[in-house]
Amino acid sequence: MKVYQYRSPVGRFLIKPQTNGRWGLWFNDDLLGSYHSAMAAADDVYMQATGDYDWDSLDGVDIPTDITEWEVVAL
Repeated sequence: MKVYQYRSPVGRFLIKPQTNGRWGLWFNDDLLGSYHSAMAAADDVYMQATGDYDWDSLDGVDIPTDITEWEVVAL
């Protein structure tokens, strides 16, 4: 399965498959949430609705608009 990465100015996001069939959104080694799809997790990063204050309150960042703009780091 794929692992997606986005290196933001304040840290690294990873979207990784979980053993329960869902996708985990990780930020700097913290699990922020579990999603039904990798796209849903990437959408929360784009909307800055992850629950991480540093990220969600950051202004002026060029954020990938969807999962296709994330780097695939593992298959």
